Amino acid sequence: MRAKLRHFALNCLASLLSLAACLTILELVVFRHFLVPDDVLANVTINGVVRYQPNSTAVFRHPDGRTSTATINADGWNSTKPRYERNHPPGKVRIAVVGDSYVHGAFIDSAKGFPEVLERTLQSRGTPAEVLRFGMDGAPLSQYLHMLRREVIAYAPDVVVIPLIHNDFDESWRFLATRYASSFMKIDTDAPGGPAELLPADFKPGVADLLRQFATFRYLYYKTNAYLRLKAFVSRYFWGGNEDWNRAYIQSAVDIRKIADDRRNRIAARHVLWGMKRLAARHGFKLLFVMDGVREAVYDAKPQSAYAVGKLNALAADLTTELDLPFVDLYELFRSDWQAHHRRFEFAYDWHWNERANRLVGEEIARVLQPTLNPLAKQAATPATGRKPATKAGG
Repeated sequence: MRAKLRHFALNCLASLLSLAACLTILELVVFRHFLVPDDVLANVTINGVVRYQPNSTAVFRHPDGRTSTATINADGWNSTKPRYERNHPPGKVRIAVVGDSYVHGAFIDSAKGFPEVLERTLQSRGTPAEVLRFGMDGAPLSQYLHMLRREVIAYAPDVVVIPLIHNDFDESWRFLATRYASSFMKIDTDAPGGPAELLPADFKPGVADLLRQFATFRYLYYKTNAYLRLKAFVSRYFWGGNEDWNRAYIQSAVDIRKIADDRRNRIAARHVLWGMKRLAARHGFKLLFVMDGVREAVYDAKPQSAYAVGKLNALAADLTTELDLPFVDLYELFRSDWQAHHRRFEFAYDWHWNERANRLVGEEIARVLQPTLNPLAKQAATPATGRKPATKAGG
């Protein structure tokens, strides 16, 4: 009996050593030099706002053979600027763009994101402008208000641009069981006495962050799209949530089952937009809201109202009209360009805006803002008002 146990133990040890050797070869050779997965960006919380690890970079490798690079600056944001200076630049108009992965610049190089296109376009048209981007992957509309209060107003912007994406609305009140969803501010739409803000928790790395450090895991889980097939399982048994993924319910990259609560979407969005309007009045900046068009409607030559997600475009238009806030729906921009060129605005493998869409959006925002910015630029060039003082965050 002892001999059998010893033999069994030796076999187990040999198996474990073989497995360890195999994993080591996969990690250090196969998935480091041949089947190379995407890099990852670490997250941190600074001043109560989740962002990326400052002074870091990541290379992303895409199915079409392209690569893109994210360059995280000293303040924790993907940008071509090494750091953001708090003092308002003399003689320039400062624009802040606040949003999620579209502002962060998913799948494109930092220099090709629409905030950089906006800056270059304005400068080429004679408007001295500086554009700062504050983009956090996965952040909803509610988090934009938190970012504006805790981070953005400290840079004393003249204009704040808020791009709206179709998952911004329900995720402002609906908690997602993911790596850092609790790190985003949410709006309790059923609170007694009206909507209440649920402040975010500081981001704390966990098991998922540890696994993401291994190239083997990143390749097998992300590059093979296993994360989509396993989404419901992982959400339920790892995060304790109920997220799943079913192509039949996807429109504009969102699950239309999740956006169906029109009442809660409206309450949360109105609370956020009203809060932003108050901040703009208090700190002396202008607002512009820009919403992604329903691109399926563009390609199918249908009105946005033909799609469930189109209700969100109508909601955004309704609320910005009610609150007297500038609003641009990108549907007409995309429709006109599609009719002229028949070139799509997203990648074949992902719904984020491709380089063409980023260029169009940046140029369109520049066109809309130009009449507003010219007087501001003249004011900034006046010695008496040429330097706008930095604003204390949290106001």
